[in-house]
Amino acid sequence: MKNLIALIAFLMTLSLQAFSQEANETTEQTSVKKPKFWIGPKFGFDMSPITYNFKEINNQLKTNYQVGILMQYGRTIYLQPEVYYASYQMDGSETSVNFIKVPAMLGLRFINLGLFSLHLMGGPAFSFQLDNKDSFTGNNTFSWQVGAGIDVLGFITLDARYNLIKELTIAEQISQFNQETSILNITAGLKFR
Repeated sequence: MKNLIALIAFLMTLSLQAFSQEANETTEQTSVKKPKFWIGPKFGFDMSPITYNFKEINNQLKTNYQVGILMQYGRTIYLQPEVYYASYQMDGSETSVNFIKVPAMLGLRFINLGLFSLHLMGGPAFSFQLDNKDSFTGNNTFSWQVGAGIDVLGFITLDARYNLIKELTIAEQISQFNQETSILNITAGLKFR
C-alpha cells in the first residue's frame, strides 16, 4: 500500500512539473502552447536471459508477454505512465503466473528529426501478482527501469529497458548484465492524440 501511495504521489508531482514546463513555453507570437498528450496500446515481453539468438527470442515470446496502454504527457521532457497485463510461463510448466505491471517513466527526447526521434527514459516499475498459485516472484515487486527508444513517424514507439533489481548495487547490476538474472523489457506501441 505504501508503494502505491508513493507511486501516485510521484506521478502527480511529475505531471504537475511537466504541465507547468509546457505552459511556460511560448511561441514567437507569445501565445501559450498546449501540452502534448498521447495515449495508445503497447505490447512487449521480458527477455531473460538476454540473448541475440532469434530462436531463443522466439521461444521467450511464446512463454511471456505483456499487453497494455501507455499515456504520455509532454514534448521534450515527458512523463509516461503505463499499465500492462503480463503473463509468464515457467520453464517446463503449463502454469502461467499473471501480473499487473505499472511502470512510470520520465523521459527525455534528445533527437527529433521529424520522421523519427530518439529518447532516454527511466523510472520506477511496480508489479502486482494476480494469483498466488506459485511463488514465482512473490506477491508484489518494485524495481527501477532505464532504457532508450525510438519513435517512428510520430506515432510508432519502440522501447528497450533494463530492469535494475533493488537488492543489487549498480556495479553488481553492470557485472551481471547479459546473465541469467538480467531482464530486458522490449515493447512496441502506438501513440494517438
